[in-house]
Amino acid sequence: MPESWKLEHPDQVALGDGVRSVRLSAVAGRVNLIGKDGPATLEVTKLSGPPLQVELSDSGELVVRHGEYARPQLFQWLLAGKRMEVELSLALPPDALVDVRVLSGPVVVSNFHERVSVKGVSGEVTLAGVHGEARVSTVSGAVTAEQVTGDLAVKAVSGAITVIAGAGGAIDLSAVSGAIALDLEQPVPSSVKLQCVSGAMTVRLPHDPDVRVDLGTANGRAVSSFPEVRASGMRGSQKLTGTVGGGTAVLTGKTVSGSVTLLRRSADEEPWDVLVEDERPAARQDPKDAVPEDAVPGGDTAQGGASQPHDAGGPGGQHDGTHADATDPAGTGTDGENGENSEEAR
Repeated sequence: MPESWKLEHPDQVALGDGVRSVRLSAVAGRVNLIGKDGPATLEVTKLSGPPLQVELSDSGELVVRHGEYARPQLFQWLLAGKRMEVELSLALPPDALVDVRVLSGPVVVSNFHERVSVKGVSGEVTLAGVHGEARVSTVSGAVTAEQVTGDLAVKAVSGAITVIAGAGGAIDLSAVSGAIALDLEQPVPSSVKLQCVSGAMTVRLPHDPDVRVDLGTANGRAVSSFPEVRASGMRGSQKLTGTVGGGTAVLTGKTVSGSVTLLRRSADEEPWDVLVEDERPAARQDPKDAVPEDAVPGGDTAQGGASQPHDAGGPGGQHDGTHADATDPAGTGTDGENGENSEEAR
């Protein structure tokens, strides 16, 4: 028999063992969905505005609704000064299908094995441990996907896209304004497509991948840590092309304005915190800007005022060995634009 609940204040609801899918929509608030074994539960910690409607059908379809997500009336409600907000957590079976739509507010979805779809207008979206097909669409807000092994598609208008420990399924990332940072593991997805209008693209590959690379920027730098992938083009417009290993996987991408960086993970290194800023892979201090250790207040230095640059291997020289390979494989102290894989060096 179908069941329904109308919550007017924070509460907990035991939903039982029969939930097979969820469709959740909310105007504003914070939503957390986690896949876990055992009976499904709903916990509401904050609620204002209209009641939260909860319906569970005989077929196991769960519908959770707060306000009318797609109707103009909701804007009239907000403009009238009536705050509409909900904060809730849903624990569901890991094999449940997930469809979430939140107009404004952060969404976290973790540990699901089937299809996941998240749509929003304003707010961060986080996916973690999602092993089925995942699709995210947002207007304003960062998107982070960690350990997503199924097909992943993300479309963002304004906000950074970060993928950590991506492997297995195809990846398709698109951003209008915002950086794209991608850290891949074995097996490298067979197809990786990146598209950005304004923002940097940073990709890190395993130590020994089988991938064919074609990355480009219309206005920015192009740097590679792989000797097989070379930079070409003029100073403003550059491309990274080449094949590493057997070239089984295909990595393509283009940004109109922003740098393009291809990094290589060392053989024994763990997944990293991916860079999302538009900066050189290893930001070294320029010698003329370095402050000598024996500097005297007032700008004078000992030994006749000679200024010595900091050691590039020190705390201020490089982030780690992977970044150093990206900008100065030979250890000469040159920056990314003049490294061995840049066009100017050749």
